[in-house]
Amino acid sequence: MNPLIQPLLQIAREAGDAIMTIYQQDDHGIQEKADNSPLTQADLAAHRIIEQGLNNLTPDIPQLSEESAEIPFSERSQWQRYWLIDPLDGTKEFIRRNDEFTVNIALIEDHQPVMGVICLPVSGICYFGSRDGGAWKQKRDQAPAMIQTRPHNSPLKVLASRRHKTDKETPVLERLTEQFGPLQKDNYGSSLKMCVIAEGLADIYPRLYPTCEWDTAAAQAVVEAAGGQILDSQLQPLRYNTRESLINPDFFVIGDKAFPTTLLSNESQS
Repeated sequence: MNPLIQPLLQIAREAGDAIMTIYQQDDHGIQEKADNSPLTQADLAAHRIIEQGLNNLTPDIPQLSEESAEIPFSERSQWQRYWLIDPLDGTKEFIRRNDEFTVNIALIEDHQPVMGVICLPVSGICYFGSRDGGAWKQKRDQAPAMIQTRPHNSPLKVLASRRHKTDKETPVLERLTEQFGPLQKDNYGSSLKMCVIAEGLADIYPRLYPTCEWDTAAAQAVVEAAGGQILDSQLQPLRYNTRESLINPDFFVIGDKAFPTTLLSNESQS
């Protein structure tokens, strides 16, 4: 296992503990950011813990976090290696108290996520993976267990976001239904959807609604380490820090690399 994994897990768990302290309070200190998305005291507390923890662990590796993203592309485009962080992924889930929020930390090298840690503060479950160490799931106070994606089959299990749905999904779901028959469907919040695919409990997650790079990087590292892939709308692997914008293109999380990806591209069907 990569030697950075255990200290990363400790940092993520400490951030999760800080989140839970605020989660249990009546007042989450909710603010509104410039893009009208919510920000809570829990986001900021987790950000400070992760920032300090990573500074102590790897002082020579720069950081890009949702809560400190105002770094010009002219500067970050020079980075070959950096930490990409979402201190609280699923802030809306946090506010609605449905427990489906996570702490996400990823290491990016040459535009690719090579290591990722995702912890669920409520349950204490952590998922983690690296290019050289496989993918793992660890329940609170238990030893980690290796996870892997599953071969696709019928019925196909498709995941969706609890909060975001779009008509762009309709033709994709219709093609999948034609190919595999009636689909099983389920909903999850935050990066938990991608972890469910990584551990072989679902097959595909089409995300045809905007996300940011910190939303996906840690989960992509876990999914790829488990044997799956995350492809953009051109059916190419999702990449990071390649342009000014930090908004991801539409993408698909796929558990089985043998999955017929041509079913996913509207362009290939036109």
